[in-house]
Amino acid sequence: MHTCANCGTQHTDGTICSICKNHYDFPCSGVTESGYRRLGERKNTWRCLKCKGPQDSIQEQLSQILSRLAPLATVVDDIRSIKAEIGDLKNSLELAYQLTGDLSNTVKDLGSRICAVEKIGSEVPALRDEITRLNNKLQDRDQWARANNVEIRGIPEKKGENLYDVVSCVGQLYNISIKKEEINYIARIPTRVLKAEKSIIVAFNNRYRKEELIALARKIKKNTLSDLGIRGEGNFYLNDHLTQRNKTLLNKAKSLAKDNLFYVNVSMAYKIRNLSARSVVRMRKRTTS
Repeated sequence: MHTCANCGTQHTDGTICSICKNHYDFPCSGVTESGYRRLGERKNTWRCLKCKGPQDSIQEQLSQILSRLAPLATVVDDIRSIKAEIGDLKNSLELAYQLTGDLSNTVKDLGSRICAVEKIGSEVPALRDEITRLNNKLQDRDQWARANNVEIRGIPEKKGENLYDVVSCVGQLYNISIKKEEINYIARIPTRVLKAEKSIIVAFNNRYRKEELIALARKIKKNTLSDLGIRGEGNFYLNDHLTQRNKTLLNKAKSLAKDNLFYVNVSMAYKIRNLSARSVVRMRKRTTS
């Protein structure tokens, strides 16, 4: 049972905003039930009316920039065509002296076209920088929206499971009593790994509570399923809920460190601005006996 973040009505089925993670019934979400069903995997990126504004504004800026870049695809052909026309005009100047007036106007027009092409070409670096800035801004916004979230991986999914009970057992393992009032929502989300168990996302109302849980989990090298009273072998893992880009960069950092025999400090890597694979590696080479 969920509560609509707009009208407060209790409902069993509705939409979930991918940004603020609030639940909405279909009348308040601005989308019909059938329309929402047709979204398929795009439901994971659906946004409520409150969260659409800033994101759509940035997306619109990106679209405008891309539309300005579109003519660049024909720049090379235009320049070649212009150069060929100018060469032909010079070769036929003596034979068409009487057409000097028209030729002069044609040359001026071609000169204007060349100036326009050069102007567009000079704007390309600035436009690329702007695209990069806007993309980084979107990534930062997406990561900020996950700042209070914990991702739990490796716990098998059961039919009719109570995710709060699962999270409560995890908290008890670290001597933390997690109350329902401290949690905004709990949900399972699919992973990109084929046939992997869906991760559990816990969105806390308080970031300090989330950081406390993460810190305690990292003190234990292995968190086994048996510690939670779950049958079977295997481990489960607690981590910050990173965006896909930051997860990829984090994996690259670990791979780079492994290949070069370095230790890695990645616990807070996603918070580093302009995160890169090399920037999260602590360059402390392993000693060998």
